[in-house]
Amino acid sequence: MRNLASYASFFKLAAICSLLGATTTALLIFLPQTSAPDFETQVLLHQNQLYLTKLWILFFHPQFNLIASLGLGLLLFKKKPWAIIIGSLFLACWAYTEMRQQAFLIDALNQMWRPNYLAEVEDDQRHMYRTLIKGMGGINDSHYFVVIYAFGMGSLLFGWAMLKEQNWGRYLGGALVFIGLLSLASFGRYYLGVSFLNPPVDFSYRWVYPYLQPLVRIGIAVWIYEQYLKNS
Repeated sequence: MRNLASYASFFKLAAICSLLGATTTALLIFLPQTSAPDFETQVLLHQNQLYLTKLWILFFHPQFNLIASLGLGLLLFKKKPWAIIIGSLFLACWAYTEMRQQAFLIDALNQMWRPNYLAEVEDDQRHMYRTLIKGMGGINDSHYFVVIYAFGMGSLLFGWAMLKEQNWGRYLGGALVFIGLLSLASFGRYYLGVSFLNPPVDFSYRWVYPYLQPLVRIGIAVWIYEQYLKNS
């Protein structure tokens, strides 16, 4: 690629964002899960700092990884332009949807509806907020529908674009293909009822994905910077 030097600042930013994406990925995977088994304890989650912190991490997480992916895509564009263009559209859709999903949870659910439910004394108003809080489950799941599909397609296309790279880049591409297929398999079992996918998907999310995903983000950071130095 010609004139890579003119993109020096962007490639450095993309590499840094990929490292930040690895950090947010690891935090989201390995931070303790918040337990809230019933409605009344769920209402109190707006006072739980661990729960709120994870929502904010989820808000910034797709931003870091989208910028990193755009840096990766710029390096791969001339080799697989259609895959990078379509993959970037899917990843942009994923990033926007996940940001929007977390904005609903941070603002509407935890700064308005849950506190107002607890503060309200009128029964009809409490019933209204209870309905809104319960309805957030459907809104949240509808966002997740788009999130795992768009992330799966984008990761798959970017991975496919890297499979013919030299040296260890092809293995990074293979890992992205695996992550993309895993996300699409998860979409298939949740929303298409493909139940035979449950055992391999559960196994992968428990034993492979938690370690592979942060390592892939670190690998993308190193590869972006390595390719920039090699071609500039």
